[in-house]
Amino acid sequence: MIIRYVFGRPVPPKHPTVLKNGKISHNKTADTTAALYRKACEDNDQPINEEYLDLLVANDTEKWAWKYDMFGASDTLSAALYDAQMYQRAIATSSPLPPKNAFACDMCGWRTYCEADPMATNVENWDAVKQGKPPATIKIKYGRNMKTIKRDRKGFVVSPSELRNFAKCNRQWLLESHWRIQRIYEGTKSLPRVRGSLTHQCLDDLGKAKMDNSDSPDLLTTLRLKVHDMLSKKDIDEEAFAALIEPDSLQAIADTAIRMFALAMDGVEEVIEHEQRRILKMPGSKKWLHGIPDAVVRLSNGQIAVVEYKTTSSTKNLPGLADRYRTNPAPHLYAALVQYGSKSF
Repeated sequence: MIIRYVFGRPVPPKHPTVLKNGKISHNKTADTTAALYRKACEDNDQPINEEYLDLLVANDTEKWAWKYDMFGASDTLSAALYDAQMYQRAIATSSPLPPKNAFACDMCGWRTYCEADPMATNVENWDAVKQGKPPATIKIKYGRNMKTIKRDRKGFVVSPSELRNFAKCNRQWLLESHWRIQRIYEGTKSLPRVRGSLTHQCLDDLGKAKMDNSDSPDLLTTLRLKVHDMLSKKDIDEEAFAALIEPDSLQAIADTAIRMFALAMDGVEEVIEHEQRRILKMPGSKKWLHGIPDAVVRLSNGQIAVVEYKTTSSTKNLPGLADRYRTNPAPHLYAALVQYGSKSF
């Protein structure tokens, strides 16, 4: 089975700088695009520097969206399932207050909270946190009937993200996956998370249109309405809204989604599933693994591929980021869910 990672950067590119002498800057590190450079030259009646344009064209192929394919061999999937099962057992037998991974606190967003309340005795009064949604109900076919998988026991039904949280820090798993509390981001600090979420929603719309053989959706209109809706529900504040609603910002999100979807559909004959939850009874166990692959497709050569979308605002080096994700077990677990598991309802 093929595992296809598609990475995108949903941030607005910068317009080329016009120098005091009227010429367009040829800064090689500028976070701009070939299209914006051509337009700036046209608007300012400047000749195009072909060498600089070639550099921007090359940058455009890896700075805004990138595709990374790898083969999910059966032994790799088995290894991912084995590791997941060991973590699942550890979750099931963990103490009421699992320990922090104090050696990695400098890389954790909960660091300040855990410093102020190291034994997590006052979580209900922590600032800038909220209670997340309860876990979704999972149902499977059971003969001619439907069976509901209960999720009230820790470690009984787990997802790749829950396993990741536990592996990074047992306390982080407690906060995010078991107690299900979430940090509230305010102002521009919320933009990376919100832009990523909006990009995924655009990809969802594009995927549904592809499966239904319908016209491509009007992403800009959908984004504009969604951002206004988020403000009215107070999911974002005025500062974040002002940054998101800018035409360049919305266009960047839509463009990134379109680029990512085009890469995801490269060589695709058929979209088999899109955002379909799958579930698998772990080998030799009564416990379950569940997850929602972003897409499952059939390539023109007949191979099945699991597509996983990732967005980032923190790096311009998407090929380097892709290499870091090469050994991430999550897509291997999604591949195992597709190959060995069944659909849930």
